[in-house]
Amino acid sequence: MNSPDYSKIDQKICLLSGSIETNLLAYINPQNSSEERKKFFESIKNGEQYNPQFIYLPRSPIFSYFTMQKAFDTYKNELKEILNELEEDTLGLVFEKKIIDLFDRMEIIRSVGTENFAGNSESYYGAIEASTLKYAKELLNTQKNEEEKPIPLEIAENSIKEFLKSKKLPYKMVPTETQGARFSVNVHTKELYIRKGYSFTQNSLKRFIAHEIEGHIYRYENGSRQPYKIFARGLSKETTETEEGVAVVVEQKEGININSQLREYAGRVIAISTATKHSFFETYTEIKKYFNEDTAFNLTIRAKRGVWKQDKGGAFTKDALYLKGMLAVQKFVQERPIHELYFGRYSTYDTPLVFDIDGLKKPKYLPRAFSNA
Repeated sequence: MNSPDYSKIDQKICLLSGSIETNLLAYINPQNSSEERKKFFESIKNGEQYNPQFIYLPRSPIFSYFTMQKAFDTYKNELKEILNELEEDTLGLVFEKKIIDLFDRMEIIRSVGTENFAGNSESYYGAIEASTLKYAKELLNTQKNEEEKPIPLEIAENSIKEFLKSKKLPYKMVPTETQGARFSVNVHTKELYIRKGYSFTQNSLKRFIAHEIEGHIYRYENGSRQPYKIFARGLSKETTETEEGVAVVVEQKEGININSQLREYAGRVIAISTATKHSFFETYTEIKKYFNEDTAFNLTIRAKRGVWKQDKGGAFTKDALYLKGMLAVQKFVQERPIHELYFGRYSTYDTPLVFDIDGLKKPKYLPRAFSNA
């Protein structure tokens, strides 16, 4: 039997991955969040309880559920054929992990807005661990930092553009209507999203650069330079946990107003824990005990997006990974240099496999705070 051509397998998987992963959150973020936000707060003013009724992308005429179902069935069959080509060596295990990851991602996307979504989310991202929940509750009792003065958006955008230019990173900034996240990145389309109306402060500007660029973009760009492009796509479903954990640890290392941000990460965990068994309104009411109404709403929508019925329990559990990932990466860097997590996008659990692969290139991009690590 001939050995598998892993370069061709890499190309096939990355091509399919591009069709499946383009932007997972684009399917999960509600299309009518701004309208439902207005209805929600108008109801509260009238002394009424209201649970939003969200509309998701897969239900639009362009991306119908059934069209997606047919495409995903085709992708699954192709991925199964690739599985049969793999051997039980290191690269075979790496590609197998990625294929399983894609199977699970398709199930999440396919189930957005259905009764299966919450279960698929928990299966993929995991349930909240008791230790993470305990830590989150402790963090909510820490003192919040004083509010900072906003800086003009033009100044913030110019600072980000200058930083990207200095690193020769061809990313562009795109305004978005999404209510859940203030900013985010899509490394595949090379776009940095900033929520319309968001006001930067000096601290949040530093955090944007540390988290989105030095955390997420650097790992992707380093992965793109490797002999196998799967290093840019992500090796396994645990990649997201480490991805967010690395970004938070970079923030910590740079001393970026960490108390306020950790409180918000803690709020995300509490929101998910509450949303799992409670409605949108009930989750918001609980989170409102710790945050102002705007932050409480954003934390709630992050926890409840993608869920079938907002008057029932169910949560999108990804946000619990920020704290869980932070703790895992903190433990990792106690024993190993952080640059070992910058050869691409993979999890702390994947590192034994990663460093058993020949021909890897040293990371080109490393966070400034760890440049001497």
